[in-house]
Amino acid sequence: MSETLMEGDWWQSFYADTPFELLLARKDKLALDQALDFLWDELAIRPGSTVFDQCCGSGSLSIPLAQRGANLVAVDLCEKYVESAARESQALGLPCRFHCGDAFEFVPDIPCDAAFNWWTSFGYSQDDYRNMRMLENAFASLRPGGRFALDYPNMPGVLRGFKEREVSSYDTAGGEIQFIRETEINMLKGLREQLWTFVLPDGRHLVHETSLRIYLPHTLVELLRARGFVDVELYGSVEADKLTLDSPRCICLARRPE
Repeated sequence: MSETLMEGDWWQSFYADTPFELLLARKDKLALDQALDFLWDELAIRPGSTVFDQCCGSGSLSIPLAQRGANLVAVDLCEKYVESAARESQALGLPCRFHCGDAFEFVPDIPCDAAFNWWTSFGYSQDDYRNMRMLENAFASLRPGGRFALDYPNMPGVLRGFKEREVSSYDTAGGEIQFIRETEINMLKGLREQLWTFVLPDGRHLVHETSLRIYLPHTLVELLRARGFVDVELYGSVEADKLTLDSPRCICLARRPE
């Protein structure tokens, strides 16, 4: 039996209606610590700093940053992720405020010392102006001099090592769930289009289409500068490596002017 879920703004239901949260569980502690160290150092976060996590998911970065002493303001559209993150932070007594809202519209009600958008949460819309709205909100969230980090796929590397089909599986309390991701590059629209099939333990198939705008590194720099950011830098990983064709990520660092 198959349930096909498709809509223009695919992110409105994708995360709520699929078991994608299995991918959000950051089981590689070393990789997580490297990402946290990178954000802490490069965004100049200090104990007591107010930090905006734009598209926070289940709080996999917000919560450990709060454990290091930062005050987190975070937003995500997926209600179940926000509720899970809020429960965990409350149980730990951490200074986190999680909001269920649209990152295309949400701006924190207090100025922040730093902000970040991580793990490919940018470029979902086919409308460039709408995507730029998210960067505008990140800019508006910052105090003068505040820093912003954007984590995005290194598209030259994605195209160079293109994979049409990837399969992975995850063990859960209810049985194994299989993830099948089929990818096409839409040259006309400039999109990486993906068809996700989730095979559930009871045999049901959830099928969902997603897409991501293909922005080359120099275009990301132009978009950030157009929104008012300065001192834009590019890195290829959380180890602050130089961006190359084979870099796994394209991490943009930028600053709101004083």
